[in-house]
Amino acid sequence: RGDVIEMPAGVRHWHGATRDSWFSQMVIYDAAWKPDGRYQDTGNTDNAVTDEYYENLAPVEYANRSDTSYSMFRAGDEDLTLPTFNGPIRLADVVTEDNAAGAPAIHNVVFAPGVINAWHEHEAGQILIVTDGVGYHQIAGQPVEILRPGDVAVCPPGVRHWRGAAPNSRFSHLAANGRRGRVGVTWHEMLTSEEYQALPRP
Repeated sequence: RGDVIEMPAGVRHWHGATRDSWFSQMVIYDAAWKPDGRYQDTGNTDNAVTDEYYENLAPVEYANRSDTSYSMFRAGDEDLTLPTFNGPIRLADVVTEDNAAGAPAIHNVVFAPGVINAWHEHEAGQILIVTDGVGYHQIAGQPVEILRPGDVAVCPPGVRHWRGAAPNSRFSHLAANGRRGRVGVTWHEMLTSEEYQALPRP
């Protein structure tokens, strides 16, 4: 859980679940990648992971197999206090911009309960993938959204929005900025305490 694997272009590989555990993954392709005949099943047995090979893999012990007490991705090592947030967050890189797929950087952001950020807008937009807890997201002029693990929020380029944790829940999400090299952010005012208290309670 939380591991990141980078596969260079043209390198053969496989992945899948162990015998006694479900397995879920998020796959990020090069933005210019398009499927063609090379990626379809041709029936070539040389491409198969055989039953014998799989059965001879060493069993894997995973102490946190059923642990759901924290976000699946590593949080930052220390609380971070920024003027654009009303309380502490933790921030860590999941994928740096220098990656095998040429994808934008992806960051893990962890909000303490009740912590939100100010209204802001991204030059190239941003995609949020919620991994833990319950939080809020709102685009200017639209109703506030309540976000839970697995939800995805899309912030178009140049559109004001804010997000943050519900009062009684930590809130974590992955943040993927838009086009590489366009990472400009313009910050605006924070919600008032009265506006936050008036939000719907999850």
